[in-house]
Amino acid sequence: MKKRIGLMFAAIAFAFTADAFTVKNISASSRWPWNGILDVDFIIDDAKVSDLFRVEVAIKYAKGVKKLTGRTYVSEPICGRGKNRVSWDAGADYPDLKLADMQVAVTVHPVNADACDVYMVIDLSSGPNSPRYPVRYTFTPPTLVPTNDLVACAKDPNRTTKMWLKRIKESTFEFGGTQNNSKMEDRTDFKVRLSPYYIGIFEVTQKQWALVMDAWPSKYSNTVYRAARPVAMVNYEDVIGHNKWPVNREIASESFVGRLRARTGLATLNLPTEAQWVCASKEGQDEDKQISRATGRHKYNPSYNEDTENFDASPMSGTAFVGTYQPNSWGIYDLFGNVMEMCLDAHMKSPDLNALYANQYDDAELKLVVDPIGPSTLYSTERYHATRGGAYYNSEAFCSSYRRHYNCRNETGTRNKGIGLRLVVSPEWK
Repeated sequence: MKKRIGLMFAAIAFAFTADAFTVKNISASSRWPWNGILDVDFIIDDAKVSDLFRVEVAIKYAKGVKKLTGRTYVSEPICGRGKNRVSWDAGADYPDLKLADMQVAVTVHPVNADACDVYMVIDLSSGPNSPRYPVRYTFTPPTLVPTNDLVACAKDPNRTTKMWLKRIKESTFEFGGTQNNSKMEDRTDFKVRLSPYYIGIFEVTQKQWALVMDAWPSKYSNTVYRAARPVAMVNYEDVIGHNKWPVNREIASESFVGRLRARTGLATLNLPTEAQWVCASKEGQDEDKQISRATGRHKYNPSYNEDTENFDASPMSGTAFVGTYQPNSWGIYDLFGNVMEMCLDAHMKSPDLNALYANQYDDAELKLVVDPIGPSTLYSTERYHATRGGAYYNSEAFCSSYRRHYNCRNETGTRNKGIGLRLVVSPEWK
């Protein structure tokens, strides 16, 4: 429980470059009972200069003449654009601090996010009725509970109550891909340049879905193990509220993404576009340099037999715990072969997709398209959408960054035990 400080604090802000961005709506609250920690909320607006900032919190007192600067923070004082919270342990820095005649000051400094690994962490632990899911940033990847202890791993907070996303810097790569590996005429043939974005390092897990939606829809229902397994048996209506992207870019307020947006303040949180998924799976590289398919370090339960499948079994069969296998060089897990992953794009055959983007090239000579968002017309009349990566029951050849799938037939109510999702936080789309 927290108690608003009220009139004892006034909020002021100092921006590193006043013309480049604005820090506004600063407020501070103490925790009750008082334990020395101040939660400081603020918004960074119009931040063209950067998408990552280092934060300093201070308090001024004695009519603004004296100043105490924060040194000890509950988590790294790093933030992004939009709504932010930094928690300062003022009691640790100043044990004799008295709450009177004080102003809270927030100073933000741009960080070169391309020069470091940056993670965004969404804390879902407050559950489905929470009005707010805190968001923090860190340069340190998660420490995972090893999968050699399945029971402990199933309770790993970094797989269950916290949602981790990794920042991908601006990337140019060959989109590549075929609908049928034996038919080169089905191949896509253009380059993509993507603006920086964050993508989930794991697929969304069953526990994470339950903490937002208060539901456990997946087939793999063993209550001991399900929390850290990927959620499945969900469709576009569940995830964003409709299946008409990009004609309709609105997100339904009671959908999974809609609730997350409202409670995090992350206005561009969404499913990935097909291009964003491909970029993460290829590690931003051209085809001759990247690991393109599931091999020994990515392969899931190759002995799968549908006739003997047991949905109440441990994750030694069926879907695996997220993070069971090694990540790619960018630290992204499970891109191949656990569950197929929904993309925003309606599916379009590769030759038609080539023709679509040929009319949108930002550089015709390079065949380059920037931040593609997919076709505005749905594949044939059956409303297919793109899925990527293959599922646990697919062959190794199927689990490849080259294979363009359209398994996710998006009729209302259609769900599949092998289709799940991961999330991204994107730039504002054109």
